[in-house]
Amino acid sequence: MVWYLIVVAGVILDQLTKLAALNLKPDGTVTVIPGFLYFIYRVNTGAAWSFLAEHDWGIYVLAALSVVASLLFLYLLSRAARTGIKLSFSLIAAGTIGNMLDRVSRGGVIDFVDTHFGSYQFPTFNIADSLLVVGTVLLLIIVISQPHAQLFKPGRPAADPPAAAKGDEQDHA
Repeated sequence: MVWYLIVVAGVILDQLTKLAALNLKPDGTVTVIPGFLYFIYRVNTGAAWSFLAEHDWGIYVLAALSVVASLLFLYLLSRAARTGIKLSFSLIAAGTIGNMLDRVSRGGVIDFVDTHFGSYQFPTFNIADSLLVVGTVLLLIIVISQPHAQLFKPGRPAADPPAAAKGDEQDHA
């Protein structure tokens, strides 16, 4: 149940920050950290960083499939997967749903976080995008760092055997 609450909290946070970003219209910019972080109103009609912007139907299909897949994975894994995997899918689902709500209600996703690194300007993004990235990176770290057989077992990763069991192994050697 906690995993669904994380999804709901993530969607609410995303939507509230996007409502605040609407106050930045038209083309208003708020400097948060000069030369690095700004809030600026943008509407992204494509996927990540305007990918597929020219194909309306493709965006809706991709977004709908992403929402369904994220929630389905979260449901299926809720009883068997490790905590980190459940958390990662909760974050991915929240980000996917947050952006899908924008796409359906506004025809595009509201982006407002604008970052600069020297002369490089990173594509403008939002909280939902951040949830997607954090969830995906967390999932990759878990998958890379855990033995495959341990990934979907409930509980914590396998620990070292108890000291008594180690001693037994040495006695039999």
